[in-house]
Amino acid sequence: MARSWLIFLCLSFILLSANIEADASHCSIKGFPLVRNISELPQDNYGREGLAHITVAGSILHGMKEIEVWLQTFSPGTRTPIHRHSCEEIFIVLKGSGTLYLASSSHEKHPGKPQEHFFFANSTFHIPVNDAHQVWNTNENEDLQMLVVISRPPVKVFIYEDWSMPHTAAKLKFPYFWDEQCLQSPVKDEL
Repeated sequence: MARSWLIFLCLSFILLSANIEADASHCSIKGFPLVRNISELPQDNYGREGLAHITVAGSILHGMKEIEVWLQTFSPGTRTPIHRHSCEEIFIVLKGSGTLYLASSSHEKHPGKPQEHFFFANSTFHIPVNDAHQVWNTNENEDLQMLVVISRPPVKVFIYEDWSMPHTAAKLKFPYFWDEQCLQSPVKDEL
C-alpha cells in the first residue's frame, strides 16, 4: 500500500510539473502517447551488466523540462560508479535493499571518505546537488528496484575512479548513456 501511494505521488508530481493540459491528446513530443504502460517502455543496461534502466519520463525522449524519472533495477552486487551531478536526485526504493555511499564534501578538493547509509524497500533518500555518491545493491539474494527522480535534466555526470580523485580530474559524461542513445535515434513524428 505504501509503495503504491509513493508511486502515485511521484507520478502526480510529474504530471503537474510537466504542465500537462486537460486535453488528452496533448503530448510534448509527437509519437508518444500521454499514458504509457511502463512494462512496454524500452529497457537497456547501456553496457553496465546487472543494470536494467527505463526512462519513464525524460527530457530528450519525452520533452520534460524540470524533472526526469527513471525506473532502475540492480541485480545483487551491482553498483553505480562514484559520481556527482549538478542536480538533485530522489530515490524511492520499491524492492530490495542496499547501501548509499555519500560524500558531502563537494567544497573540498576531492569527495573524501563517504558515509554509509543503509536503505530498504519502502524507504526513500535524496542526493544534494554536487555531492559525490554511489549506490550499491549489497543484498546478495534480491534485486534492488528504485524509482529515481532528478531535477534539471538532462543530467551531466562527473565520474570518479575512487573517493580520493580530485574533482577537477573527474570525467564528464554528457550526454549520459540513456540520453546519448535518444540523441542518436531521433524520435519520429508519426503516431
